[in-house]
Amino acid sequence: MDRYARNYSSITNEEQEILMNTRVAIVGLGGLGGYVLENLVRLGVKSFNLIDRDVFEESNLNRQILSTEMTLGMRKAEEGFRRAKTIDRSVEARVFNAELDENSFEMLEGADIVVDCLDSIDSRLKLESLCEKMGLTLIHGAIRGYYGQVAISSPGHRILKKIYRDLKRDRESLGNLPMTCMVTASLQVNLLLKVVLNENLVKDLILIDVKNMEIERLKLQ
Repeated sequence: MDRYARNYSSITNEEQEILMNTRVAIVGLGGLGGYVLENLVRLGVKSFNLIDRDVFEESNLNRQILSTEMTLGMRKAEEGFRRAKTIDRSVEARVFNAELDENSFEMLEGADIVVDCLDSIDSRLKLESLCEKMGLTLIHGAIRGYYGQVAISSPGHRILKKIYRDLKRDRESLGNLPMTCMVTASLQVNLLLKVVLNENLVKDLILIDVKNMEIERLKLQ
């Protein structure tokens, strides 16, 4: 298929078929989620659950790919679906303009894997709890300023409680920059590929320093 011709030096035909038949839930369609969605649609994923309660605000314009002057005031999850359809008209999605909690089973229903693109510790812990109940692997991502982190939270190896311990509140925001969003989201998608294509999984917390162009892998105890 010409659409994916440039994938095939890195992804086999069989792997492309796997991607095309994988359903991904993206929780949060802001700075991280917009780039995750963009990458996945272009890679060939065609089925999504898109979850976000928010609408676009002017402060989103500096970093969120789904945010433009024309989309201000529009719902992020709905705009994500519209954007995906402009890239691939065969994409289908279940759209939820609501906040997910640890009992929102219907929001993740049918998903093969989940991507955490949320912006608070409390919401991430609720998402991991829900994924544990449903036996789903979660691809974690978080950003602040020049710094990001990604990790795989899988059944039997849940990592967010280890990362955040008993913390429930975020520290004062350091701001979020567009390049940090892009790099972190790209690494989230790469981790997702490893899970979906049954490659060797990375069980470390990956720390990203965009300012100094450094990546560090931290083993979690």
